[in-house]
Formats: sequence, structure tokens, C-alpha cells
Amino acid sequence: MRFLDFIALSVAFSFLLPCEAGQTPQNPSELILTSEFAFAQSKVPKTKFAGNLSYVKNRFSPASTFKTYWALSLLENRVVDPKKKIRISDDHIPGSPREVDLREALFYSSNDYFEMLWPSLGRSALETTLRHLGYGPVLGVAQAGKKGSYPKDWWKGEKALKHGGGIRLSPEEIHSNWVSVFWKKPSWIDEETYRLWRESLGWSDCPEKKGKIFGKTGSWEGNYWFQGTFVPDIGGDYVSITILNKSKVATREKTILRFYEIVGCVMPSLN
Repeated sequence: MRFLDFIALSVAFSFLLPCEAGQTPQNPSELILTSEFAFAQSKVPKTKFAGNLSYVKNRFSPASTFKTYWALSLLENRVVDPKKKIRISDDHIPGSPREVDLREALFYSSNDYFEMLWPSLGRSALETTLRHLGYGPVLGVAQAGKKGSYPKDWWKGEKALKHGGGIRLSPEEIHSNWVSVFWKKPSWIDEETYRLWRESLGWSDCPEKKGKIFGKTGSWEGNYWFQGTFVPDIGGDYVSITILNKSKVATREKTILRFYEIVGCVMPSLN
């Protein structure tokens, strides 16, 4: 059985488990998008859907998943040393104030970290990165590698960058952007920048499945996201999963845990 088929069965079975009061067994508060692919394969990765498919038709703020691409802009413009620690004071981060490097800033989704580096990057450089990526709504069906463009009125000020400003994307667009990170190296990025970018998205080892997990969280406007990719240590297909949780009792931790339950890995400490 392919890993993706196993995941599909796991997701389908999970919808039959006891759920929150007032919910039906189909778990209407959740959408899961999954893609399985080999690195640099010629075929465009396909996406499978499970959960509340009505969410597919809507557009959402990318929330802090936007920091995935903000981090790339920092790296390609040589604004950040990914290993250098910066002191942050975000209220939502355990042990704050504390010092974090780029990987930790993405892991904890530190707003302070990115805001402190913003003056050295600036809007023009970030928009150049977004244009190269084709980050934004696409025409037709979204898929990995298919480019869109951010709307002209996306800029809502510096403070709104933590959730992608005025950008609104479908779940499939958000998922496709994430899959593109791991499917192949963007042509304009050098090997070292690409390596550092992927490393900065590292979340945990998964000895149970002999691989590593890369991920990014996001929460805004009552929507909780976790995007994760399982990368095997030696050969084999990658598996990328995007989870959207709109439950009234959703939390960052519950959404992350959902991903780890699906892939069969132990969730790391979030402290």
C-alpha cells in the first residue's frame, strides 16, 4: 500500500471516531489536502481531499504560513544569518522573552523576529520574491508549480505582514505553494539558499517512519492551519499535508497533533 493510500484510509477512519459535541461523524470543521511525490519528478504532484469539501471553494488568509515565503526572501536577499539568535518577546511563545534563530522563529511563528528584520528587507524585495514564486491567486485549478500573482491591494501595512496582508487564497492554492517548496528547487534560487530555506522549515525527526518532518503553522480569523511534509531519510516519496481546522474549539496544538496522528510520527514538544 502506498503511503498516501495509507494516509487516506487513516483520515477516512478518523472521521468515524467520536467527535466534538454538535458535530456529525464527517467532521465538518476540517479539511485535509494531501500530495505524494518524488523530489524533482517530472509529473505535477496530485492533490487528494478529505473532510469538508465546501471549504475548497472559499478563500482564506494564509495566516502565518506566509512566513514560509517571507523567510525565503530574507535568505535570498542575505538579510538574515539563519543560525544567528535574535531576542524576541512574543507573548504566545513559551519562555519569552528568549533568543531564537530562523528555524525556531518559524517553529514558534514569532512575529517579533520577522518584524525586527523587516527594515533590512523592505516591501520591494519581498514583492520580488513573491513575483518569482508566483505567490497569489491562480487562474483555474491550483497545482504545484502553477504561478499566480498577489493582488495590487495586498499591502495593508507592516503589521499585517504576519498574516499575509490582504492576500486571500483557496486551501488548494495554500497547499500547492507548500508542495512546490519540496517538489523541486525554484530555478532562480541557488542551491545553498534552497538548502537553508528547507532546513529552516524543519520540525522534527520521525524515527518511527525513518524520516523527517518539515512544517509551518498559521492561525488567523478563527482558522487554524498546519502544513507538514514527511521526507524519508533514504529514497522514497515525500508526503505533504495541509490541514485547515475551523472548529470553535480548535487550537494550534490540536491542529499540529492531527498532522502527526495522520503521518504516524510522534509530535515534538511545542515548548
